[in-house]
Amino acid sequence: MSYEINEKGFCLSEPQMFRPWYNYLSNGDYGVKISHTGDGYATTLKEPRISVTNYDFFSPCKGRYVYVQEGSAEDGCVWSPSYLPCKTKLDSFECIHEPGATNYRGVKNGIEVLETVFLPKSGTYEIMLVKAKNISKETKKFSVTPEIEFLLYNSFGVDPVYYCWYTDTTVREDSSILFERRVGGAVTGFFKPLEKPASFETSLKRFFAGGDQQKPLSVFNEKLSCNMSGGDPYIAACKYDLELKPGEEKTLAFFTGVGVDVLDKISNEYKTVSDVEKVLEDLRSEWKKKLNLKAFEKANIKDEATFAWLKTFFGYQIYEQSTGLVRGTFRGFRDVAQDAMGICSYDKDIAANLLVDLCTRQKKSGQCLRQWNTEGGVNDERDFRDLPFWIITALSVYERFTGDSSIYTKKAKYLDDENEVTLFEHAVQGIKYALVYGDHQLVKMGIGDWNDALSGPGKEGGTVFLNQFAFYALDLLDKVANQHGFSHPFEIKAEKQKLFDGTMAYWNGKWFARAASESGFILGGNGNEPISNGKVPGAEKYKYDGQERIFLLPQVWFTISGMSEFAPEAKEVAKIAIDSMLEKLETEHGLLKVLPGFNKFDPSYGNLSALAPGMAENFAIYNHSSAFAVYALFKAGRTEDAKRILNKVLPFKKDWKVTKAEPFVLVNFYNGGYYKDKAGEGGVPWLTGTVNWLSMSVFDFILPQGIEL
Repeated sequence: MSYEINEKGFCLSEPQMFRPWYNYLSNGDYGVKISHTGDGYATTLKEPRISVTNYDFFSPCKGRYVYVQEGSAEDGCVWSPSYLPCKTKLDSFECIHEPGATNYRGVKNGIEVLETVFLPKSGTYEIMLVKAKNISKETKKFSVTPEIEFLLYNSFGVDPVYYCWYTDTTVREDSSILFERRVGGAVTGFFKPLEKPASFETSLKRFFAGGDQQKPLSVFNEKLSCNMSGGDPYIAACKYDLELKPGEEKTLAFFTGVGVDVLDKISNEYKTVSDVEKVLEDLRSEWKKKLNLKAFEKANIKDEATFAWLKTFFGYQIYEQSTGLVRGTFRGFRDVAQDAMGICSYDKDIAANLLVDLCTRQKKSGQCLRQWNTEGGVNDERDFRDLPFWIITALSVYERFTGDSSIYTKKAKYLDDENEVTLFEHAVQGIKYALVYGDHQLVKMGIGDWNDALSGPGKEGGTVFLNQFAFYALDLLDKVANQHGFSHPFEIKAEKQKLFDGTMAYWNGKWFARAASESGFILGGNGNEPISNGKVPGAEKYKYDGQERIFLLPQVWFTISGMSEFAPEAKEVAKIAIDSMLEKLETEHGLLKVLPGFNKFDPSYGNLSALAPGMAENFAIYNHSSAFAVYALFKAGRTEDAKRILNKVLPFKKDWKVTKAEPFVLVNFYNGGYYKDKAGEGGVPWLTGTVNWLSMSVFDFILPQGIEL
């Protein structure tokens, strides 16, 4: 195996070119997305974001690159410790993605170069340390040239010619290179070397000098041009000519970011390389403290890779998704609620702030935004009826994991009202809004429920999952109210009975159907009539659509919701539903979300059937729903089943040559294999609610029960 996951993080010993495997770095002010081969970009995190450095989504040719040059252009070579962009075969390569930093080690012809990219605790800048060492037995003469390309716009969709017209460069006496954008709001980027270089470059054209990113010919010149860019695509490159004796080494430091005031602060704070190395040392200690929770000390985790992942990228993914660069400028209501559920085990203050902000995205009517635009643009106001139920769900998880019940009495304004009310009142108002039944005796879905792509049932349609989720939310609300002396307007027993009966009307003896459409069809059945036994007047008129199809979601949420314990027959129903799910949906790659999937558009199911087969939620292993299944299996006491499915979700338990995805972070989905050659390929790493629901399994079951992994 060419990689391992240990307590340092993810350690890769040969560059892989399937696709970039990224790490995210952030400090609240600034974020960097950087791959295992050096490509990536940086943005500020305060809205509106500024894309500080450039990026090409289709070709990994822009990043934080270091060029090492030895000899002439004719008979010498140029290489990079990160492998890209030179692609020169190295004698030795290593990338270590760790929480808070990414490191590269390249060796070629007796020269070893270590490159580390990381961020300080705060500030709109990043740091690069470059250490060159002669590990041969003879004196080595070579040059080291770090290079980075700037952008300084709030979007990557800027014409590369246009944006160059409005930017100019200057160089300070301390060799700091400044890039001043003079349109759309003045922005100044900078690249500051700690030590004055022999020469520098600011123009990408001149840097290539007839070559290209893989072999820029200017690095073979005696020196770079030391001229301004003047409208060319603009870069910062600094050349250092080194002569090292055997065993001798040289360390260089560089700072990239935005803001003249930030540059001045850097100049005052960092005088020597030791100052920079101390920041890196402190950063590593801080992340270790954040991620190595005391709860892990008593964990019964025998598998070394699993335990190392739990103490590194498991928690780190939760942090970066909740507070870092992973989420874009849009924030989803249910997504942020689940981020708070995940992060509260690590940082209660971050979680509390997320929950307060979340409630400000709810209207006084109780309706919640599907997404809000953090840059001040148009919000997504589509009326998904699961959204209000997430408020009490997230609040109760917060209290359970932190012991802090004050969260319910914190206050937040509504989106369209200046008066503040408690977060508990926000939860009540949300349930009042969403708890609306159709004649199918299911909660109306409005635009949709948790599965955004299931758009076919229509606004008057209802879903079995919404009945289950509403049951869960009402149960939580009532328990919180009774424990803390709060009030609510619901007749809990009657509402839970109605929700339960509505759910059972769509039980076919083997599994639960998924939804009832406004056109009169039941989706996700086996061709039989629904079992209502007269308990659900009106439901009888809804007929199965004639297709045998099973969805994962209602099979596991019958258990998660607590419906499995509501009536004498419910426990056996829950068991059969889960058995059917495992029998029909489990594959070697994981649990399919629905079977069969769709190879053509079906208006009854809507956008779900429009997805390309194998992608996201169609013919795919959608890991968020798999994480629901893991939680349900643990809750049902089916520990071995839960562990088996968990191992099919964990990326490092899979063959990376099949997944082609980061082995160290959870991905959104694995391809279900409608096209056989794509079976098991991972899609959308880092951004997934999977990590938050696996944290629920970890902190609710695995650690408290001492479950062995």
